[in-house]
Order: sequence, then structure tokens, then C-alpha cells
Amino acid sequence: MSRISFVEHQGKQIIVMDFSHLRPGDEFLASIAEAKAWMASQPAKSILSIFDATGAVYNMDVIAVLKDFTKHNEPFIKASTVVGIEGLLNIGLTAVSKFSGRTFKTFKDRPSAMDWLVEQ
Repeated sequence: MSRISFVEHQGKQIIVMDFSHLRPGDEFLASIAEAKAWMASQPAKSILSIFDATGAVYNMDVIAVLKDFTKHNEPFIKASTVVGIEGLLNIGLTAVSKFSGRTFKTFKDRPSAMDWLVEQ
């Protein structure tokens, strides 16, 4: 089952990358590859995205993949959010942000993130 989906919210398409409760491994890598390929097929600065990290487990290998992923996506992103960042995941998000040169708006839940995205 794909962890990448699309929702329409207030007339705008949003890509939802559901990495909730995911652990490092093959499913994580396959989901990143799927999202990366889809994003590369989109026009520049056109994507509204949510990355849901609720309850996910990350290690240094995952952080390295996420750094590459966010750097790759930068030309395509209009606005992006991250949902479910708590505790030590904040350190990982800070590392990814510094490496990619991007800032990420964080939210506790998807509805709040979607409302913010459509205003961008």
C-alpha cells in the first residue's frame, strides 16, 4: 500500500506523505523513491505537501536520505509542512532543514497543516 496520496482541500491539491509509525528499512526507502519521482514530474514551485512523521522512528541513515530528499524537492515545492514532530524528531528536522536550506512549518495535525497550505 502506498504511503503517498493526494487530497483536495479547498480546491487545491495536496500531496500527503504518510510516514507515520514508519521505521527505517525497505518500506521507508520505497516510499521516498515514489514521492521523489512524483515530485520531479511536477512544474517548478507548484507542490503543496504534508510530511506526516507521527510516531515514526528515525536513525542517521534515514536522516541522510531525508536530507537528499528535501534538497531534491526544493525546486518543486511551493509550500510544505511537517506533522507529528515531537521530542528527538525535532533534532532530525533541524538537521534536514540546515542541510537543505529549507524551513518547515510544523503542525500537530493534518487538518491544520492543510488549512495553512491552501493559504500559501
